[in-house]
Amino acid sequence: MKPARPVSVGFALTSEHSSFHAALGLARVLKDRGHDPVFFVNEATVFARMVRTHGYRLATLPPGHDAHRARPSPLASWRVVERLRRRARRIGDEQAFLRDAIRCNALDLCFLDAVRYDLYPFALALAKAGVPALLLSYTFASRARCDYAPVFSSVPCRATARPALHTRVGHALRWTWAVASRGHRTAFGRGEYARMVLAKALEQVRNASFERELRSLGLRSVWSEWKRRPDLPEVVFGHRALDWPAAAGDPARHYLGATDRFRDEAPFDASRLDPLRPVVYANLSTINGFQDIFATDGTRGRARPDLARRRFRIALRYVEGLVACFARRPEWQLLLACGPFLEQLKDAGAPPNVHLHERLPQLAVLARADLAVTWGGAGTIRECINLGVPMVVLPAWTDQFGNAARVAAANVGVRGDLAGLTPATLTGLVERALGDPGIRASIRAMKAQCDPVQEVEALVRFVAERTGVALSDLRGTAPATGGDSAHTHPGPGH
Repeated sequence: MKPARPVSVGFALTSEHSSFHAALGLARVLKDRGHDPVFFVNEATVFARMVRTHGYRLATLPPGHDAHRARPSPLASWRVVERLRRRARRIGDEQAFLRDAIRCNALDLCFLDAVRYDLYPFALALAKAGVPALLLSYTFASRARCDYAPVFSSVPCRATARPALHTRVGHALRWTWAVASRGHRTAFGRGEYARMVLAKALEQVRNASFERELRSLGLRSVWSEWKRRPDLPEVVFGHRALDWPAAAGDPARHYLGATDRFRDEAPFDASRLDPLRPVVYANLSTINGFQDIFATDGTRGRARPDLARRRFRIALRYVEGLVACFARRPEWQLLLACGPFLEQLKDAGAPPNVHLHERLPQLAVLARADLAVTWGGAGTIRECINLGVPMVVLPAWTDQFGNAARVAAANVGVRGDLAGLTPATLTGLVERALGDPGIRASIRAMKAQCDPVQEVEALVRFVAERTGVALSDLRGTAPATGGDSAHTHPGPGH
């Protein structure tokens, strides 16, 4: 038997905070076990600094590909022909870059974000290089099946038995809608939403050639909510107990809900809070323009509220509604991460029980909170469960509707309507979530079901069974030298 040696594990993630926060926990597990996590990151984004701060390695960019370090230059939307020409040129360059990057970083295994823009080119480059790959999903997105609704849908699917025919037909229709759209249009204007749907369709066309090549290597593709994707084993950064049973029963799907328990984050100074009064944490989304991820000096960018866009108008009404709600209830305390609206809310004035911040270290704040008010991002929901914090979920787009349905079905929080939100309705939701002992009991029980050690060991077994890569615990084991491989490739069609 060959001695165990450190495994070089690549992370190719979507440039979103939820994706990186979840992956940093898994990277910590791998590093503590003696392996070498390496992140493929655009160095023009705040995520490069985030990865370095946590002590992980950025992928070495091969010579001659410096264009991948820069923020893409804007191009007017009406210049369709030029956009298509640019994309055609980039396909060849992208494949060359990915091939060289995989070789330069000597990857043994790679985790691919299931909604990454270059998912197919990256999967193809890995397959050609003989490097095993798994999908990473920081949402509850799944392969299309008629046994449950897509994550874009609010329809609950808690039944463990196979659904009746009419229910399966309903799910099939919902999947057709999800595949052909971007989910609910609640937060988007008609024109913007139509452009998003068109971009999704064009991406499927772009990926057709890559999909054909992957089939020739023995890898098929499946439909999912955001896009078609290679049919690879999948690791979900979420709690199995929260997902629909039919999806959670997929043997090619492993859950790592405890990832946040391995992640370090900045502390939070709670000295201004009254320990005798309930603390409610509320946040805004970090995507769709609410945070600028590009920063030339590696620091976080500051987004500007664009009130010409529907989602910003809804967000402004939401944060103003929160302030008005807590002004009526001085016995509650609000920690509000209001993003681009900070200066506007400060100028308007806030009561002393409302504490305004642009951003907050979410894990540290949730450790002090009695309740979280959120739009329903999968990362926030996962972190709330890990820290036993009930939720008020107000979905705005895509998977947030399915996340809210899961929260309500599991009785770990309550769901509201973001578009029709008023201070009075928000007050009622907060009262219910704070005062319902059943909700607190449910979320404590779900937190208790998630054993971090058992989840990690199950993940190691899952990776070994699906890829042949042994993520052995090397603590106390002398590292191997020489060229011994840490895995046996099962072949592209395995």
